[in-house]
Amino acid sequence: MNRYALYYDYESIGDVLLIVFDSNTIPNVIKRNNDVVSLYKDDKLIGINIFNISKIMKIKAKGYIPLVSDRVLEVINTILKNSNVTELPAQKESGFRVAKIVDIEEHPDSEHLHICTVDIGEKEPLQIVCGAFNARKDLICVCATPYTFMPNGQSIIPNKLLGIDSYGMLCSGRELNLEGYEGKKGLLELDESYTLGSDFWSY
Repeated sequence: MNRYALYYDYESIGDVLLIVFDSNTIPNVIKRNNDVVSLYKDDKLIGINIFNISKIMKIKAKGYIPLVSDRVLEVINTILKNSNVTELPAQKESGFRVAKIVDIEEHPDSEHLHICTVDIGEKEPLQIVCGAFNARKDLICVCATPYTFMPNGQSIIPNKLLGIDSYGMLCSGRELNLEGYEGKKGLLELDESYTLGSDFWSY
């Protein structure tokens, strides 16, 4: 089982916890057991919906849930187990790393794209193509690493942008769904109080 993401927004979708494994695939098989609905593409599990979740636990989130405690995961897995659905493995990281642009050059075939070398605290940096106007060398920012789910449900898949490999995404406050950043453009700029390589959502 690959990475998954959790979403809950009572006002928008009702009292249902969404568990997403693949946001790019349309299910063709739906199985229901009590309040648990499993979504499949053939025999591949791509999503789970747990209805009436507030009867079992209260969720304060409004949208994307980047990290869950061991206790919450235990409750979710008890629900899944009782409905004969595969339990979720623990995810200790959200996939959003505090990062630093250590080198940057202009994309040879674009007037606004940049090719960034990004340190996320690992042995090898990531190459990420970014179009943000404020991308610059030594900027501390937030990097969504490959296969991480964004707050809007998008999964970050390594790809090519105008022929250049890109392995992640540098994020704006709006893309992170942060309050007060709805209309702001540009990468979210962090200061040196953030530890390079740490999980952004742990702060």
